[in-house]
Amino acid sequence: MNKDRTYMKLLLYVFGFLLLWEWLLPLEQITKTSQIHYFIIFVVFSIILIFLGTPWFISWPVKSGFILIFLYLIFREANEPIVVWLPRFGTEIQLNISLLASKNWTELSPGFRSLLFFLLLWQITYLLRFWLTIRKRIFIFYMMTIFYVALLDTFTEYEANRAIVRIVIIGFALLGILFFQRVLEKEQIKDASGLMKQWMFPLTSMIILSVLAGYISPKAAPVWPDPVPYIKSKSTTDKTANPGISKIGYGVDDSQLGGPFISDDRVVFEVTSSSRQYWKIETKDVYTGKGWITSEQSAPMKRFEYGETFLMDEHMRNEGELTKASFQFEIQYPHIVRPYGFVSVTGNEGNGFLQYDPVLDKINSHTSDGTEARLKEYTVTYEKAAYSMKKLRGTTGLPDGEQYNQLQKRYTQLPAAFPERVKELAVEITKEEDNWFDKAKAIERHFQSGDFSYDQTRVAIPTGDEDYVEQFLFDTKRGYCDNFSSSMVTMLRSIGIPARWAKGYAPGNYREAADGEYRIYQVTNNEAHSWVEVYFPGLGWVPFEPTKGFNNPSSYVFDEAQSQASQTDPAAPPEKEAEKEEKETKEVIEEKEPSNTSNFTGIGLSKWIWSGALLLVVMGLGFAIFYSRRKRPFANKNEKNDDGTFIEAYELLLKRLDKRGFQRKTGQTLREYAAYIDRQLQTKEMSQLTQAYERIIYRGDDASTLTSEEKALWKTLMEKASGGEMSSN
Repeated sequence: MNKDRTYMKLLLYVFGFLLLWEWLLPLEQITKTSQIHYFIIFVVFSIILIFLGTPWFISWPVKSGFILIFLYLIFREANEPIVVWLPRFGTEIQLNISLLASKNWTELSPGFRSLLFFLLLWQITYLLRFWLTIRKRIFIFYMMTIFYVALLDTFTEYEANRAIVRIVIIGFALLGILFFQRVLEKEQIKDASGLMKQWMFPLTSMIILSVLAGYISPKAAPVWPDPVPYIKSKSTTDKTANPGISKIGYGVDDSQLGGPFISDDRVVFEVTSSSRQYWKIETKDVYTGKGWITSEQSAPMKRFEYGETFLMDEHMRNEGELTKASFQFEIQYPHIVRPYGFVSVTGNEGNGFLQYDPVLDKINSHTSDGTEARLKEYTVTYEKAAYSMKKLRGTTGLPDGEQYNQLQKRYTQLPAAFPERVKELAVEITKEEDNWFDKAKAIERHFQSGDFSYDQTRVAIPTGDEDYVEQFLFDTKRGYCDNFSSSMVTMLRSIGIPARWAKGYAPGNYREAADGEYRIYQVTNNEAHSWVEVYFPGLGWVPFEPTKGFNNPSSYVFDEAQSQASQTDPAAPPEKEAEKEEKETKEVIEEKEPSNTSNFTGIGLSKWIWSGALLLVVMGLGFAIFYSRRKRPFANKNEKNDDGTFIEAYELLLKRLDKRGFQRKTGQTLREYAAYIDRQLQTKEMSQLTQAYERIIYRGDDASTLTSEEKALWKTLMEKASGGEMSSN
């Protein structure tokens, strides 16, 4: 018997240590804590002392000695003897205690912090002993571990995928063994050797089957990206110290895409406009297999003045509705940020000029002497872009001519070693469509499937001969705007549709209303964004948005309905057919589009608020359920149940006494326990009630033979156990 219980106790401590280990594993990765192995050794040694039942007057000095030795090994200077280090460390402790008293917690020394951490682990190992061998309940610590690891996975670079699996296995094992021990104590079973084997087999089988089921089951991609990636990154600016991690924002070098980035919520500009827009800066036209560069085209720069009309978009005839967007910049650049339908820029007249680069499709500001100018504010006049559906769906190729031949060649460029299976995928996706617009929408919708997920942190970088797009489409299927937009551009190019890679900023976050129909939007570095442009003759470059979590703010003119109505039903009213066609076309365009349109992370401020509220509600419900689960036996089995079965009533009384702190010791008989309760209450009620219970259990007496006095004893004890009249001494 003792041997089996020793094995069970050993298992409990092993699993308890493994659960505690999950708290220590991430520390070296997410904090400046180093040499974690010393702390792990200390935990192992502390648990061994507890398992062996070492008395406190032996274990305390031994643990203290271990702490001093480990601190000496961690913080000693080169070849410094311990007799020299100890007085110095004593002085350091005195200094840090004074800092604690003055609440200067940030000034504490690393050595003193480590000492506090050792003491914390000391207390945690004591709590493990309390939970595992006294209370025999580990659920709270188990849930705390899951919550802790989930937080680290969400808000830091720590990857918890495997840790969660380990925690599930360890937790199930602990919960199962502890439940078995509680059953043994409740039933007063002393020889549990056979029962232990019978219990461990189904427990082990259940754990294995549960883990296998979770592993092989299909898993949906996350609906939302990680909210705050790399909050505690070791370096936010030094790329040499943290290779492969970039800081988000606008940059000119796009030759090597991929890898994680750090969020940056610094405000770049605020813009007052009548509607949400993509704020465009430039485009790139050459895909290298790793990123984007600019082709060596020989196109002269075009100079124009502030306030001068300069039409760049082919569909514009300066006949549409004009509106304005006014910019106030916190971070100033020499380029002009513009919406689609650009007409002119005002705000720096007489102090310089503007220059358009047709290769980059980019406008830069200059001073009068030709140097770059960084403007604090300016206003862009633009024509509200609205693209004709008739022209969009009517495009199946480019007209003849040298100009279009050059455009086709330039914007269908792909590397010589471009993966063939990317083209095969594009052909498969678009095989049912007969025009460029619907083919582009089919590819755009492909990225909205559950196979792809938006992620800013766990993003691979292609190495060797790996292609950036192929890696994303077929291997990782995880990334941010650069992955999605580059993939769509190259897929379109592979089937002969001219497309290019555009970059700038997403619409931004709504701040407040301005005069009339105007609204103020705030754009931060987090809104740095890339998207897709497809060329349509007569319309020019039309934006598309494949990135999951973003919407295309472009407008469409549904002008193909009337001609189709005359062909299908001459008698039908043109306006009714037009409404029907517009509705059907909108359904095609908006199919599977995500509803969010707010910012770079794909989650707007309002959704953050609702998400936080939902999380609080879920946590509140969880605690309420747990609390009610603890109280339910007493709520459903109160003193009104004295006319029910006496056995149930007596067992309920035992449970309530246990909850009040009067645990029945291992091996203690019911009569001994009843005498213990009577000594606390200075009565004989528990002993009398126990004798009645034993008559029913062992002699087979009928509960109906109980006297009203015996029933009253139970009722009185229940009231005392519930009313707080009892206290353990």
